[in-house]
Order: sequence, then C-alpha cells, then structure tokens
Amino acid sequence: MFNIVSRWVDGFKSQAAAARFVGISPQALNDQMNSKKPFSEKVLTAAGLRRVVTVHYELIEEPRS
Repeated sequence: MFNIVSRWVDGFKSQAAAARFVGISPQALNDQMNSKKPFSEKVLTAAGLRRVVTVHYELIEEPRS
C-alpha cells in the first residue's frame, strides 16, 4: 500500500503539491508518509485505493453442550 501511495505522491512536483491536491496540510501528508499517522481516506482515494474492513470469527473455547 505504501508503494502505491508513494508512486502517487511522486507524480507531483512536491509532496506539498500532492497535499494541496487532496486538501490536507503538507505536514499531515508528511506524517502519513513517515508512518506517524495512518493514511487518510482522501489520500487513499486519490492514490486509487479504498479501505476494506473484514470481520473474522474464531472459536476461543469449546462450545458448551
């Protein structure tokens, strides 16, 4: 995922220009690119990604009879 976002950012003249494009501060994008914060929906969408959440259930003890 990081590589996809990084390639998207590299398509701009600067990281600040990419931030302006999606409407966030340059510092916010820098924090996301340096793993200080998770990628925002705006950045993921602009890079062509979307967040998908799945739920998995595991048996944690034997069922009662």
